[in-house]
Amino acid sequence: MGLLGQLPAAAALPRPTAVSGPTEKQPAQGWGTGLTAAYFSNGSLAGQPVLKRQDAVVDFRWGMGAPAPGLPADNFSVRWEGLIAASSTGRYRFVAVTTDEVRLWVNGRMLLDTWDGKKAGSKDEGSISLAAGEKATIKFEYNNASGTAGIELHWVAPGQGQQLIPTGNLYPLGSPTTPDPAGAPPVAKAAVAPAPRPEPAPVVAAAPKPAPKAAKPAAPAPAPKAAPAPKPAPAVAAAPAKKPAADDEVPTGDLSGTYVITVRSTGKPLEVTQGRPATLSEQLATAGAAPAADPQWRLEPAGSGFYRLVVPGSNKVLEVLGSSTSNGAAISLWTYYSGYNQQWKVEPADDGYFKLISKNGRNKALTDKDSTDGGIQQWRYTGKLTQQWKLTPAKAAEEPVLAGAGNARKIGDNGMSVYPNPSSGVMQMAYNLSEAKPLGWVLYNQNGVAVRVSDYRKQPAGSHHQTLNFSGLPSGDYYLSLTVGANNTRQVVSIRRPSTDAPEVGGDTSERP
Repeated sequence: MGLLGQLPAAAALPRPTAVSGPTEKQPAQGWGTGLTAAYFSNGSLAGQPVLKRQDAVVDFRWGMGAPAPGLPADNFSVRWEGLIAASSTGRYRFVAVTTDEVRLWVNGRMLLDTWDGKKAGSKDEGSISLAAGEKATIKFEYNNASGTAGIELHWVAPGQGQQLIPTGNLYPLGSPTTPDPAGAPPVAKAAVAPAPRPEPAPVVAAAPKPAPKAAKPAAPAPAPKAAPAPKPAPAVAAAPAKKPAADDEVPTGDLSGTYVITVRSTGKPLEVTQGRPATLSEQLATAGAAPAADPQWRLEPAGSGFYRLVVPGSNKVLEVLGSSTSNGAAISLWTYYSGYNQQWKVEPADDGYFKLISKNGRNKALTDKDSTDGGIQQWRYTGKLTQQWKLTPAKAAEEPVLAGAGNARKIGDNGMSVYPNPSSGVMQMAYNLSEAKPLGWVLYNQNGVAVRVSDYRKQPAGSHHQTLNFSGLPSGDYYLSLTVGANNTRQVVSIRRPSTDAPEVGGDTSERP
């Protein structure tokens, strides 16, 4: 099976380490403690994960059982993310021991891909060069459709045989530049199961230390004295005060949401049209949506305080072309693969504007250059107006309801309906939300393969509808699955066209009356 081996006989389920909720801070970097894991109740990693935790190693043999309470025994998927540290410099080969589908990226490069029934490649396909003393990003995805479930992630290190990747070489989501503690980790402890136990102790010990420090300067006088200093600075905030319009309110806290992003120097909206083949308007068109008057961007958390800037209705994000760290590097659009060049720190500048700092660029900021100078680029942040951006929340505009849509059959807790059905490929989906919830949809073909996937975002309570354009798909029957929070509603949708069109999925090519 190429790089994918057969899973050994069933064994006891290994115990995961330190379970962490989605709102908890990422574990501090140190000796490896495992990867951040997200478990989904579907086979396409869609919607909100049912479970988030930290897994010490990827070594599971679930057999015919579910991987955890709340998850199905069949049709589930898992994504492991974090960092991996090489024991020595050289070329490493990665092997997934499973009979199911997997995808693996290391340092932003895809090494394994058997998703959607693809065949495993050559032996060199799973190889990459890694340097000792450095941490590389790793993302590993697994999908079990049905039957026996199990997965192990191995590597073949330079001069060694194939083995399970040890916990000490795996780190949860965090910064690769954070160093390990001085000295070599004790091998004996790293190999023993109780190794994670010493970890909480230092964390707890670190907490009391800041407390006494805060108690020693018990004189609260310095704090009030420092307070007046910042107050005069925000005196600049008087400018926004003159503009009470809601659109001028400065976003604070979690910046997740959809925005029109404009540069301070000219007020021009951020739009990327050079670099990779897809322009912003083209990406919006692929989702069947009409381009907005101004380009919109959706900010999604990428972990550790960073965001990805997504083109709504697609999986394309803003990135630094070629992962460059140089001044003047071009900005483009590409499919998100968790690369550092695709993640941005959004930090306040002044007067309600923000600077967008590339995680990959060492304090390089998104900079608006004249088109004759190359357009949008990254440059070291110096406080120029061309490096400061305003985030204006975008107002969603729903399309008019199609005549007759109100009579369509409604199913599920959210009153999901699709009209017309059958259709020529363009249809309108409607649903109701009793409260604000995140949602998204996936369109599956008859083989259970996801052929269209929406973005997953929070929507307010009330009635909603959106037009779906599947006109590029072959005629046939499909399954449209709507995920609202943790609930899924599935409806059969049919695409019907004259017999001169492509043959139907799973059907014959004979003439229809």
